[in-house]
Amino acid sequence: MIPSLPAELEAALRAVIAEMRGGVDILHEILLDERAALDSGDAVALDKASRAKQARLELIETLDSERRQLADAAGDDGTTREGWKEFVTALALCQQLNEINGRIVGQRMVQVRQALSLLTGGASDGELYGPGGHSRASLRSSTLAQA
Repeated sequence: MIPSLPAELEAALRAVIAEMRGGVDILHEILLDERAALDSGDAVALDKASRAKQARLELIETLDSERRQLADAAGDDGTTREGWKEFVTALALCQQLNEINGRIVGQRMVQVRQALSLLTGGASDGELYGPGGHSRASLRSSTLAQA
């Protein structure tokens, strides 16, 4: 029974890598959904995509932990297995998409801060709220328009 152990480890390792690869494909789709939600300004869809992204990343992380345990038991790092290079390539693409989405979010935050600054009459330094969530902007009144 002991001689079959390495074959079982090998099969398990390949299966985990294949599951990781499939998980990254789903992550890619989620990131595209997130981008569409950002483009359309759909807060509900954005929240849904963000939650799905977080859940998918946690699953991939769990699978990677399992991969490392199996690879240690097999006596290597598991990165020479079929599907690993494809996984890494797909993950890099997801990272790029996520960075683009993050930049879009950052730009929108700047725009919202600028709009809030105009409405509150505060400086446009971007620091409208302190760590406790309290407004740092002065709440002086200003006329936005006259009829």
